[in-house]
Amino acid sequence: MVVTIVLIYIYYLVVKGWGVLPSIWCSLILLLDIVLLWAPERWWNRLKYILITSFIIILALSLQYGFGMNTYRILWPLVWVFANMYGEYNRLSITLATLTIAVIILMTYTFPFPFGTFVALVGLFLAIRSRKIRQDAFYTSQLHLKELNEAHRELQEAHIELQEASVYSMRYAALEERTHLAREIHDGIGHQLTSLIIQLQALEIMLPDNPKEASELVSQLLPIARRAMAEVRLAVREWSDDEMGLGLIALKGLVSQTQARSELHISFIQDSEITEWPVDTSIVLYRILQESLTNILRHSCAKSVTVYIREKEDKIVLVVSDDGQYTGEIPLIPGFGLKGLMERCQKHGGSCSISPEKPHGLRIEAILPIEYEANETKQLIINK
Repeated sequence: MVVTIVLIYIYYLVVKGWGVLPSIWCSLILLLDIVLLWAPERWWNRLKYILITSFIIILALSLQYGFGMNTYRILWPLVWVFANMYGEYNRLSITLATLTIAVIILMTYTFPFPFGTFVALVGLFLAIRSRKIRQDAFYTSQLHLKELNEAHRELQEAHIELQEASVYSMRYAALEERTHLAREIHDGIGHQLTSLIIQLQALEIMLPDNPKEASELVSQLLPIARRAMAEVRLAVREWSDDEMGLGLIALKGLVSQTQARSELHISFIQDSEITEWPVDTSIVLYRILQESLTNILRHSCAKSVTVYIREKEDKIVLVVSDDGQYTGEIPLIPGFGLKGLMERCQKHGGSCSISPEKPHGLRIEAILPIEYEANETKQLIINK
């Protein structure tokens, strides 16, 4: 707006005291300058810039050499306009600015050469262009910063969703494992209790007439009752109502799911007593096992897999080995999935190593520290 007001004032000084026709021509130049200043960028193209600039210069030259007016001042705003044309029309703006400056020098030419006017015009162009570049750079940096903040926010939301999905998948695996345990209880303990009930009914009939045979039958019933009680205790330890043991149960559930949906034979070996794990630790172990089994299914052509887990000196050791086709002759280049395993372990304060399995196959060993939640004590939930 300020530039437009200054522009109108310049034209007033030029037109002041001249006739109607020069005033009309000057008004036309003023109108074209306003178009250059205010027309939206999407409206412009190279041809329009060239035509309007050429028309303004021709009109200014006609006024000066046809009517004797000093119209070089009405071309100065063109230098300002071209200095602000930074970006898509950068080369075109420099060319048109050079042409305009040359015309102004021609219209003001006196001997000797007017260096003052030339330096002023070039200085005006460079000053405005540098300011425009700084403004565009600041705007671009702010835009990039906004985009980075938005991307960071989206990544945080994705991370939260991934954590929630991990917990849900672990719970689903644990639920499936608990369903399996329920079937085991029904088929195992239920069968033994049914047998126990039948023999107790027989004992009730035998007791009045054959006390000796009844006594022998009691000795047969006691082992059945003890076996049923042992299975109940084992099931109760593995099947708690809250998050206790969710990590280990989820690992077993994931193994059961993978084995049921593929031709892999998977052995799960637990080599020590297992304590209650924090949810974060459980998620890391679950993801490591999930990614390992996924890689085996996709790339190894393995027939059998061994999943080994133990706790030793406040650390959890998880080993997944297969009998796939890898022999170690060609160095293994970890892909995105294996790199993710290593990074996941490192972020959790542990380590992950990948090595060949003899005579062929791959071995992934992850070691994680056991991190306990505040004010919780170490509790044994599995004892095999």
